[in-house]
Amino acid sequence: MNHLHFQLNGTHGVLTFDREGSSANLFDRPALVELNDKLDALSAHPELTGLILRSAKPSIFIAGADLNVLSSLQGDELRDLIELGQATFQKLARLPYVTIAAIHGACVGGGCELALACDWRVASDASATKIGLPETNLGILPAWGGTTRLPRLIGLPAALSIILGGKVLAAGAAKAKGLVDAVVPRENLEAHALTFLGRGKRRPKSFFHLHNPLSVAIIGAKARASLRAKTRGLYPGPEAALDVALASCSGPLEEGFRREREAILKLAPRPETRQLLRLFFLQERAKKHRVVSAEPRKIDRCAVIGSGVMGAGIAYWLSTRGHDVILRDLDDDALARCMKSIAKNYDESRSRRIFTPTAAARGLDRIHPSAVAVPLDRCDLVIEAAVERLDIKQKVFAELSSRTRPDTILATNTSALPIHELTGVVRNPERLVGLHFFNPVHRMPLVEVVRTTTTSDATLATAVAFVRSLGKLPVVVRDSPGFLVNRILMPYLVEAAKIFERGGDPKVIDDAMLDFGMPMGPLRLLDEVGLDVSAHVARTLADAFPDRMGVPGLLAKLIEQGQLGRKSGAGFYTYNHNETAPNPAALALRTGSEPAPADVAAQLAHAMSEEARLCLDEGIAETADDIDLAMVLGTGYAPFRGGPLQNELKHPV
Repeated sequence: MNHLHFQLNGTHGVLTFDREGSSANLFDRPALVELNDKLDALSAHPELTGLILRSAKPSIFIAGADLNVLSSLQGDELRDLIELGQATFQKLARLPYVTIAAIHGACVGGGCELALACDWRVASDASATKIGLPETNLGILPAWGGTTRLPRLIGLPAALSIILGGKVLAAGAAKAKGLVDAVVPRENLEAHALTFLGRGKRRPKSFFHLHNPLSVAIIGAKARASLRAKTRGLYPGPEAALDVALASCSGPLEEGFRREREAILKLAPRPETRQLLRLFFLQERAKKHRVVSAEPRKIDRCAVIGSGVMGAGIAYWLSTRGHDVILRDLDDDALARCMKSIAKNYDESRSRRIFTPTAAARGLDRIHPSAVAVPLDRCDLVIEAAVERLDIKQKVFAELSSRTRPDTILATNTSALPIHELTGVVRNPERLVGLHFFNPVHRMPLVEVVRTTTTSDATLATAVAFVRSLGKLPVVVRDSPGFLVNRILMPYLVEAAKIFERGGDPKVIDDAMLDFGMPMGPLRLLDEVGLDVSAHVARTLADAFPDRMGVPGLLAKLIEQGQLGRKSGAGFYTYNHNETAPNPAALALRTGSEPAPADVAAQLAHAMSEEARLCLDEGIAETADDIDLAMVLGTGYAPFRGGPLQNELKHPV
């Protein structure tokens, strides 16, 4: 299979990556062997002034190693592949003339490591251009030279933020970090790359002030403390990457490469790594899996009904993806607050160099707020994000049904209410579907696509394709109270509240689940969601499943006192600026003095696993994999455990 094309342009060469039969450029053994052989031939031509590396793919430079291959290798086979990659990239670094990576599209993992072996890096400003090293998210580390080279290029602190965080950056942010040397429009990419030919081979920067033994020790101690606070020692990949980076930021490169090899050979067979790789493949499946045979329609103009937190988040995200959005609410003040929130999101994205000032301004201009009725006949999709009351939603959908085209898809963002209760007020109910986004919308990757008994295949296919076009991951679920994620999560939250009510220490309960691997303890999560919102979902589920679900009495008492969680300043905890402490008023409402059980984490995790099994048995989701993926993406369920249907079998607490 041919992966490379070489062209001589005067005194410089252009090496183009173009993997046959694939939309992506990936590195496997044949690709590395071909590149290695090509570099051998090129090293014999010192008369060249330089070499430009580019991609023929429309949105990918090089997407890194072929993870299907990498995940199947162990022992000597894996060692051989790692050594081949390191030797090949080192051969590129040692070419006797200037090398420039002209990056357009995804340049991640092994692709980024290839670029780091070049003298210079020039990137396009296209939104498709993303650069970084996400390996630690998969339980491994950059082992084709990235962990060793990056600190020498941009300094240890900046390098650690990228490597340990598994970060992938937009081109502007990558330039700010020093990861690329210039960002230009795509049409100027190769012409600008040529201007670097005259700069000569890049000389290594001196980071003595950062890389002397004392500085490395101080930076390392700070990074390790920060990492432990985030991961609680549950993820060996970042820990190993930190050790390698600290030891390799000085001394011979080959010693750094050896440490990378040893680390990845230890990490690859670990159960945490296998689960993280499994989740990666499940996410890839969610991007492509065909759920029905119908062809999706294109969605252009949209409307969002409701300007609360979720309406604001959805409208913002749609506008970032190029959609014109009508934002409808009855309240002028609510719309003003909503637009202020959206503007703040754009400001933050601009400051992080995700958007240029021009792109941010254009995105904001695509949102059209209105407190009066406006024509909706040009809308292809309307998403309702109004208050969680069935009677109000029925009124909204009855109006939408009469004011939209018969083929306009009508979606609700309800988090728990049964969607089939809306079919009676909707003309052409085959166009009704649930699109349950999670808060905050711009950060949470999951969208539950909820199919009712009347939802047509065409509507479902269009909804799934639309979610993917937004850069989100869809999981199709059946219409049922709480759908999937909230239904599995609620018994866990309710059980935690009951343990607290019986006398459990809130910090003990929450810390146990942090040690389990959850991003937040259950009582703290209840406060963040809002006790009133949580109680509403709990009531909906208790009505549907009275034999095993209920609403703790303590929740109602706190709500009666106006203690709704973080938004009111107090719930299970009090919130005073950055200080958080158990709420004395909540402690006073406990009905007993029974401490939290020693196996509280196992009990709470079991509550999720049991509900997940029931959801699978009832066909709420298509597969166990869908359930595990939804829980990881929607709740942050400990990724290294693989999900609630994997946990009890493979990762006992």
